[in-house]
Amino acid sequence: MKRCSWRNFYLACLFACLGAPQPCLAGLTMTSGIGATHAGNLVTNGSFETGAPPSGSTYYWATGSALTPFAAPPGWTTSGDSPAYASWGNDNGAPLRLQGSDVIPDGSNALYFGNGGPVLPSQGPTFHANGSVTFPSTPTMTTFFATQPVILAQTINTPANPSPYYKFSFWVSGEDAGINQVFAERGIFGLQVTNTLAGDPINYLSVPNGVNNTFGMSHLYEFVFTPLNTSLPVTIRFINWGHFDLSAYGMANFTTELVLDDVIVNAVPEPSSGLLLLLGTVSLGLAARRRSRR
Repeated sequence: MKRCSWRNFYLACLFACLGAPQPCLAGLTMTSGIGATHAGNLVTNGSFETGAPPSGSTYYWATGSALTPFAAPPGWTTSGDSPAYASWGNDNGAPLRLQGSDVIPDGSNALYFGNGGPVLPSQGPTFHANGSVTFPSTPTMTTFFATQPVILAQTINTPANPSPYYKFSFWVSGEDAGINQVFAERGIFGLQVTNTLAGDPINYLSVPNGVNNTFGMSHLYEFVFTPLNTSLPVTIRFINWGHFDLSAYGMANFTTELVLDDVIVNAVPEPSSGLLLLLGTVSLGLAARRRSRR
């Protein structure tokens, strides 16, 4: 967690008064109710509609996969191993889903991160109510189907869109979370947001399975982030290793896998002149209080 300067402390006080997220608290902070919007979205093709296959059909999208038909979603960088079966599109029928997920929230298409299993983590995970997943220390993932994870990434040009902080949200569901609920345990995927936390760590998050979780069939993850170096861009990266076997830790031996849609990053404008005046009043008030204490 970054130490806040006095200026950022005043901003934190101001944002707290306004009921807004406090951007100085960390480089990347999970939150809720931020209201990210498609208007002003800095993510290219965040709902995976551009270049999508005809409705009811799918493309394989993880570069490195040997499966066809293949197409990577424009605006995104993808990678995977030859047996990866990550697919893009929707299942035929109404309402539109993908791989039995919850109903696709925006447009007609989503991305499924199919990568097989089992995946054995070197340590047992702890699933938290907010969707975060923690391990005692950085885990090693041993895979038996694909040797490489399926990865989806995009670099966001934050220097061209300067902001005191950025709203970031995305929708997730799981394979068969919307129908059948055949997977008895939540899945695990990685989120990496570079240039926001020292060392660019991977944050682990849960994939809803429709049962055995607080989210039901899907969940909207929401964050605010502040770049460490404002002159450099931020890259968002979604990582899926596959179906986890957590039986060694007293959980299910076959977890669900990630379905992703509606990725949004919004720059947040600087406070208006009226808010800055209020900020100045707070600053002067605190300064006067310090002088009176002397």
